[in-house]
Amino acid sequence: MGNPQISLIIPSFNTREILKNNLVSLFKISESFSFEVIAVDNGSNDRSAAMVREEFPQVHLIQNDWNSGFAHAVNQGLRAAKGEVFILLNTDMVVGEDVLKKTFEILINQKEIGVLGVRLLKEDGTVLSSVRRDPDFWSQLAILFKLPHFFKLKSIEHYLAKDFNYEKSGEVEQVRGSFFAFRRDVLEKVGFFDEKNFFFWFEEVDFCRRVRQAGYKVWYEAGVSGLDLVGRSVKQLSLGKKQAIFFRSLANYFFKWHSWWQGAVFFCLRFPLVTLAYLVDFFL
Repeated sequence: MGNPQISLIIPSFNTREILKNNLVSLFKISESFSFEVIAVDNGSNDRSAAMVREEFPQVHLIQNDWNSGFAHAVNQGLRAAKGEVFILLNTDMVVGEDVLKKTFEILINQKEIGVLGVRLLKEDGTVLSSVRRDPDFWSQLAILFKLPHFFKLKSIEHYLAKDFNYEKSGEVEQVRGSFFAFRRDVLEKVGFFDEKNFFFWFEEVDFCRRVRQAGYKVWYEAGVSGLDLVGRSVKQLSLGKKQAIFFRSLANYFFKWHSWWQGAVFFCLRFPLVTLAYLVDFFL
């Protein structure tokens, strides 16, 4: 039958029921075009892998004995993928046939696009803010100290792309990783996700920068929509654990893309602020 047109790669960690709903929706899609599904289970203890094996034998399952991180799981899926177009899909995403078909057509017909993101909708039908600009030192520092809760800051407004019109398609700096599509030739030119520096968070930001650096566009497509149930797997982590992972990725991102001293500032802030987060977990 030849290789599939699309490879869907779904990293999973303790999200059995959400993953099941995701797979059910995918396999309702007709066979008007070919796709494969690769699920990468990161050491789940909720029988996610067993569910996939028993109920979805058509899925290519990769099972890790430990939580190897998002970037590593994605790379495992990419190495196994046979399609011309890759779509990284969070377990809490729900997409239909039109989403996959249009994504494939756009990426195949517009070779200048390196990464494609689509219009993401919340459960209530409102648009999810999924476009960001590149992180800069001051915006990230302000976020760490929760300043946006008290002040309206230009650096935050710029970083969060508050002026972006989600009704119009266009070139952007980065798109949300819950639906993240690109072609095989882009991967061959840019390389795999940076699993050394990013366990979780900032891996797609880094990839978008590398894609743009290679001369491609990162593109937001307003005419294609998917449902994003937003962070169901991340909610399992304690505040302290989330902060520890976030700070490591943040510091590594700034060491990689900015002045060394900026990375050093975030590295030094990691211990007191992560400790505070663990204290909040303990007392609350």
